[in-house]
Amino acid sequence: MSEQRIFSPGVEAAADGDIGWVTVRNPARRNALSIAMMDALGRALDRLDADPGVKVIVVRGEGTAAFAAGADISEFEAERSTAEARRRADGAITDLFGVLDRLATPLIAMIHGHCLGAGLALALGADIRIADDRGRFAIPAGRLGLAYPVPLVHALVRAVGPGQAAEILFTAAPLGAAEALRTGLVNRVVAPGELEEATRATAERIAANAPLSVRAAKTAIRSAADPALAAAAERLVEECAESGDAREGRRAFMEKRPPRFTGR
Repeated sequence: MSEQRIFSPGVEAAADGDIGWVTVRNPARRNALSIAMMDALGRALDRLDADPGVKVIVVRGEGTAAFAAGADISEFEAERSTAEARRRADGAITDLFGVLDRLATPLIAMIHGHCLGAGLALALGADIRIADDRGRFAIPAGRLGLAYPVPLVHALVRAVGPGQAAEILFTAAPLGAAEALRTGLVNRVVAPGELEEATRATAERIAANAPLSVRAAKTAIRSAADPALAAAAERLVEECAESGDAREGRRAFMEKRPPRFTGR
């Protein structure tokens, strides 16, 4: 799918060489996520994850004002006014984060500006989060009379620990980029003009490594929170040891040249 583009409601996906780019496109509402957009995001991520040419995926918001300013509040009355409507809305959220949870391809969140509520949940589904220094992070569920879904609370706890998660959820207070970095909510903070370059450089470093090694590392990391994945992680370690890429890595090291990995 390299160099091809996919357009869905409020979402653009493109594969540029080894890197897949998924862009949330709702700038008039600071990239707030509608139910249709959540569905489109899940489908775009699945498509890129299934593309063997894509070694890493980046998710970002259009423009520089916001990564995603939460769920689209304008839909709440229409979509949450009945039990059936609430089930549809909650199902869209659950389905998207199910996709994030099963992605085999490394995912980077490139965070410009506001990253709130469902937008922060989307970022928490990424393996790596890189933000600009104007970043603003919050989960305002408590001010809306809502409860943050349990799997997303677990993702927040894994990122920042239970004490910080409690403060973020109980107070609904925003965190600036420096505080987000201190708590572990993001991996790195850079100047706004450097964000895309820093994100691309990280993605390129990942894409240059052996795909089986990266997949084994991702599965092992996830197994720390989900012991059911431990056996799969061990199998991937064995596959790496016996792979052609392992032999290529050793040869390249001895020959003092860049390795040419094939993912096998």
